[in-house]
Amino acid sequence: MSHANVEHVRAMLDAWNEGGPEDLVRFMADEHEWLEVEGRPESAGSPMVRGRDSMQSSLDALFDAWESYRLEPEEVRDVDDERVLAIVREVARGRTSGVEVESRWGYLMTFRDGLIVRVEAYRDADRAIEAAETATKESQ
Repeated sequence: MSHANVEHVRAMLDAWNEGGPEDLVRFMADEHEWLEVEGRPESAGSPMVRGRDSMQSSLDALFDAWESYRLEPEEVRDVDDERVLAIVREVARGRTSGVEVESRWGYLMTFRDGLIVRVEAYRDADRAIEAAETATKESQ
């Protein structure tokens, strides 16, 4: 199953870059959780988004703030049968300011029945790698 999950994440990142928010949420379970572990400075409120409707609203706001926004995969690999680690390069340009942003993010994603049920988003990719290594040790 882990190979299928890795391919699922690659397809999700392609949808993110080629489509829009509506193309992304189809890869997630209806009642998934998206946790900004370290939080986005531009986000107000809770670092946790639950469910497709909330995710759709959050993504609409994100896509509205940026003229362009891409997540370019550097590494996508299985952690165990249920989890996938994705390290990506975020490349974006502000819609109003025109400011360009580039950073590395890490995402630890948990799957159930072929859909993503939880995403842990790390602003620091190395922290995501550490979380994946911890998860691997705990599952052994």
